[in-house]
Amino acid sequence: MTQAPLHGGCHCGHLSIELSLTQAPPSLQPRACDCAFCTKHGAAWISDPAGVLVIAARNRDALGEYRQGSGSARFLHCRDCGVLVAVMHEGEEGLRGAANVRCLDDAALFGEAVTVSPQQLAKDDKIARWVRLWTPTRLRIAP
Repeated sequence: MTQAPLHGGCHCGHLSIELSLTQAPPSLQPRACDCAFCTKHGAAWISDPAGVLVIAARNRDALGEYRQGSGSARFLHCRDCGVLVAVMHEGEEGLRGAANVRCLDDAALFGEAVTVSPQQLAKDDKIARWVRLWTPTRLRIAP
């Protein structure tokens, strides 16, 4: 059963996220990656492999992307206000992603973040983990 969608986005409103979960938020634990990039952005990731994540940009110029490490994940941030809203990976199973829980309007529904170290994994192991944990994702960019 799908819960009511959660909404959020960047500070200036140019990027928005909608996360539909099949599990109650208190049962999900955000994951705070301990890499330097995620740590410096204060990111904690939330996902539901049976849910749906929709990331929308008001215009193409507002959507910034950053790749690091193996380059397999696309970190999405607002080029105007700088807020990191989501991370995505596209593979054989389609586009999958995780939302930065701190960008959700109802972030307080979730528990404390647990620290994880995906940088310790090989590239193929990271991708397998993302496929298993991340949410099917749609990216919408207005013209």
